[in-house]
Amino acid sequence: MSAQFSSVPQADILRFAAENPLAWVVPTAAPADAILMPLLMETDAAGTPLSLLGHLPRSAPLIPRLWENPKATCLFLGPHAYVQPSWISKSGWAPTWNFVSLKVTGAITLDDAFTEPAIHALVTHMETRNGSGWTAAEIGPRFDSLLQGIIGFRMQIDSLQPRFKTGQDESGTSRTEIHAALEGHPLQAWMKMP
Repeated sequence: MSAQFSSVPQADILRFAAENPLAWVVPTAAPADAILMPLLMETDAAGTPLSLLGHLPRSAPLIPRLWENPKATCLFLGPHAYVQPSWISKSGWAPTWNFVSLKVTGAITLDDAFTEPAIHALVTHMETRNGSGWTAAEIGPRFDSLLQGIIGFRMQIDSLQPRFKTGQDESGTSRTEIHAALEGHPLQAWMKMP
């Protein structure tokens, strides 16, 4: 993997995970049991990523696999776009795909004590972003029965592997052309222009 795509500032990794919380949770022991779930990255006081907080359906096939072997990989995919040759003025230029992604590996601890805090943290994160002010308390008495169907977890982060392919390998002119062609596309905000 090219270092120019994986050398990503920590602040960008945190922003990416906050803006794109949906990730594949892939148990090492049974990758076919992977499931998409929203996850929140937790940091220490200095902003260093420590763990992922989330929840899983109790009925999901990966639950017994994680009890047996807690190792897992979480795959976050953010904005992405096919970059077509017609956007580039340089002759002989080949199409490519630009994207922003993050792979996180670690060990998952399933624990009922994490369930309610994980839900409240996720709701607060998402509702703060959209400005509604809605809270899980508004579900009312049904909230407790909903919690019975899920289990919270925390994944201690062993490694973070970002891959932000946003045209770093292109000439300044080509990057400017790609940036302009992506007008209004969420990937445009991830392009660092020269």
